[in-house]
Amino acid sequence: MKIRLFHTESTLSNELTNREAVYKITKMNKVDSTPGMDHYFQAILERVGWVIENQTPLLKEAASQMAAVIQHDRRIFLFGSGHSHLIAEEAFFRAGGLAAATPIFSSLVMLHENPTLASRLERTAGLASDLLAPYHPQAGELIFIISNSGGNHLPVEMAQVSKALGLYTIGLCSLAYAQVAPRSALDLRLEQVVDLCLDNGLPPGDGLVALKKSGWKVGPGSTVICALLWNALVCETAFLLEAAGYEPPVFGSYNMPGSHEQNQRLLEKWRKVNPHL
Repeated sequence: MKIRLFHTESTLSNELTNREAVYKITKMNKVDSTPGMDHYFQAILERVGWVIENQTPLLKEAASQMAAVIQHDRRIFLFGSGHSHLIAEEAFFRAGGLAAATPIFSSLVMLHENPTLASRLERTAGLASDLLAPYHPQAGELIFIISNSGGNHLPVEMAQVSKALGLYTIGLCSLAYAQVAPRSALDLRLEQVVDLCLDNGLPPGDGLVALKKSGWKVGPGSTVICALLWNALVCETAFLLEAAGYEPPVFGSYNMPGSHEQNQRLLEKWRKVNPHL
């Protein structure tokens, strides 16, 4: 496995360079016969390298928008249906995450109660306004809409409704998938509606590792890559805020000193506008 992720050898938190970290994986693979894992690790590393090479300018713009919203004490919404809602979960009340992150949750479009119903509802018209209304969104706020295929009716409609209310809209999808996925009655893809669209670089169908006999693919990549993109944006946004003299509203882990006081200050402020806190 020889993959160059970066032009420079930036240091990782474990004090290994990227080249050394990849070498560790390569050495392990030579000792242990794990072809399925090897293929998946390689595919993920390739996608990480791809988004760094191809999405950095768009990520910088997204982080700039996020920082501006937070400096005005406004919210950053996140919405996704099906497995895409996991990115909203990742952002919410997260150690090392932003207190401004406000998920739009509805069990109807999640998977833990009725996955087949949720799959139908994300293709159903007329739901976006009702899902968004309880949060009382204000013009000047921002919303991330995550949809790997970029074509289902509900996320595209959510983008339309949000824009009409004056929110800045950022899509997160696979542009390659969106090109081949069936369109809804709106006849629009997410990328065609939002103000800014980030591409996770994944193939249609999400699976990354082809099985030799059945032909089906295993190892979906969208949750890994989309979570990576979100947390990269959190880091960049926090740096931009500090550079502007604004303290980033970052939650701490309750297992770390000082986190109770830090989190309580943030909760007192943000729970007024986030019904989930």
